[in-house]
Amino acid sequence: MMFKKFLASAIIAVLFLPILAACGDNTTAPTTVAASKSAATTAAVSGAVTTTTSATTGATTGKQAVTLALSYIPDVQFAPYYVAQDKGYFAAEGLDVTFQYGTINDLMALVGQGKIPFALAGGDEVLQARAGGIPVTYIATQYQKYPVALASPKSKGITKLADLKGKTIGIPGQYGSSYVGLKAILAAAKLTEEDIKEQVIGFNQREALTQGKVDAAMVFSMNEPVQLQKAGVALDIIEVSSVSNLASVGLITGESLIKSNPELVQKITRAVTRGLKDTIANPDAAFDSTVKVAPDAKGADPELQRAVLKETVKFMVAENVKGQPIGYSDPKVWETSQQFLLDNKLIQSKVDSTIAFSNKFVSADIGKY
Repeated sequence: MMFKKFLASAIIAVLFLPILAACGDNTTAPTTVAASKSAATTAAVSGAVTTTTSATTGATTGKQAVTLALSYIPDVQFAPYYVAQDKGYFAAEGLDVTFQYGTINDLMALVGQGKIPFALAGGDEVLQARAGGIPVTYIATQYQKYPVALASPKSKGITKLADLKGKTIGIPGQYGSSYVGLKAILAAAKLTEEDIKEQVIGFNQREALTQGKVDAAMVFSMNEPVQLQKAGVALDIIEVSSVSNLASVGLITGESLIKSNPELVQKITRAVTRGLKDTIANPDAAFDSTVKVAPDAKGADPELQRAVLKETVKFMVAENVKGQPIGYSDPKVWETSQQFLLDNKLIQSKVDSTIAFSNKFVSADIGKY
């Protein structure tokens, strides 16, 4: 049993990075950017109430220091969190939020233990963590549609699922959301991995597609397709969400923090969903907030990144949650996700999905889809 828990934790740590690298420049290796190691930040990882001191003025802010692990590097995909920072939504809740970037070993275990209070993760990862005995809970949905797709140049003629048989399909590796997405598409096509030629290409989907190294590749829906189409490459796209919508990226915390400090969980969820609402309503304004809070997120081509954010917003809404509070998690999507993981032996036993996610902290008072 301990071995299974250790293995699950190790797998989760590996899975976390690729899905959150969705909109980043994948030609650049991920870098570890540590959060401030001040006493305030150290206290924040336990979710404790603390007063923080401004590094520039020395004035006491009287706010609760909180760490939010975004992983990878500053990126437009994190716009709702930057909007919450820029517009003072965290501050209005009495929070002083520090964003933590970089690869975090055993992230799920640290969140489950309360050592990191809040982070972003995929719903599939949360289910795998719970199956491994790690008590994490998903508290607000960022992406209502799974933002992974299969992309192929028009010349390859891959327009429907049946066209995949015998084709060479590139994937970053046998892990993460891209691999889960491939399995979902193959399942919908009634094919297996033995029916295709699977090629590990790392995060070099653009190059692999344009250089003809593969017939198709698993991509992040709002990233490579936007970049390739801007470069004049015509693509056929099969979205994973068109065949099986799975629980995607959202805000998570530890079960222990929900029990010990539900007020803190409510505050950060309220601020984040306000940022999410604004991002959906006005992506251009959200981009402006993003580059104010995280200037590096604009990349070398700000207009391209603005286009990426606009495409990203399309995955933050879906018909199945119309009329529900911003950040709502659809129980049917979680059941579908769990059954998919079971069918593909990505988890070995069913978990109680009602404790894997919670809608307790999202509020219609913030807004509805």
